[in-house]
Amino acid sequence: MTIPVNKSGDGTQDQAGPEPVRASNGGNANTEPFVRIENLSKQFDGVTVVDGVDLDISQGELFAILGGSGCGKTTLLRMLAGFETPSAGRILIDGIDMSGLAPYQRPVNMMVQSYAVFPHMTVENNVAYGLRKEGIDKARIGEQVAQILSLVQLSGYEKRKPHQLSGGQLQRVALARALVKKPKVLLLDEPLAALDKKLRQRTQFELMNIQHELGITFVVVTHDQEEAMNLATRIAVMDEGKFVQMGTPTHVYESPSNRFVADFFGTMNMFEGNVTAITNQYLLIDTVDIGVIKAPPT
Repeated sequence: MTIPVNKSGDGTQDQAGPEPVRASNGGNANTEPFVRIENLSKQFDGVTVVDGVDLDISQGELFAILGGSGCGKTTLLRMLAGFETPSAGRILIDGIDMSGLAPYQRPVNMMVQSYAVFPHMTVENNVAYGLRKEGIDKARIGEQVAQILSLVQLSGYEKRKPHQLSGGQLQRVALARALVKKPKVLLLDEPLAALDKKLRQRTQFELMNIQHELGITFVVVTHDQEEAMNLATRIAVMDEGKFVQMGTPTHVYESPSNRFVADFFGTMNMFEGNVTAITNQYLLIDTVDIGVIKAPPT
């Protein structure tokens, strides 16, 4: 058998146990999930991209979907937003079935990887765009835009155009535009991918602070393991259209459910071994590389 083991072990190595594939309300069994995904699938030209996914997310949670390129994570996010129609399954948000609802009818907003700001508009006009399309009173628009620009630390930048902003400032404009309509769920597709490492680390903390202050449910899609570990209260690791493990960042890191998860995090040693004894408390495993180890039963 193959044993994923935490690299920083203390001499008694732990084998990873399997993790359930439905995330359950952030650990609170008495709370109805705010976002529920049931048996969700998506095919393009006969190719399955998302394959029977189940997921529960609690209100106010910062949840990360982590996986490599082409694993189906962005397609899943687009189905949540209403930009793609599921081939099977359903999505419920705050108890309401989203089937048949257009993106603008959903209590959801999405911040895309490219930011998609209008190059000819000022910062304030970019942020106000969605509110104006809804016909909201001009004075109220000004008030909401000012509040959200203050929150993302862009007060004083109202009259600037996108070409006058840094990458980090553009990211904040996109975030402000996504938040100004006060969605119940904010979807973020690779929100920090375009930033350099130093700015990415700082922006992670800013995102967490904003999410905590607003209490909005955040669902973040990323290929970056460190980003997911730092940002999220829980992580779902996705591979070939399926969730292969879910849990807290610490649990997923320390107890990968299989070789893929262990390899994906890149911080695990792998040992081949034979189980020589089984008890209620542990497995005794004889390995070629490090001798006999104890591991919790699966």
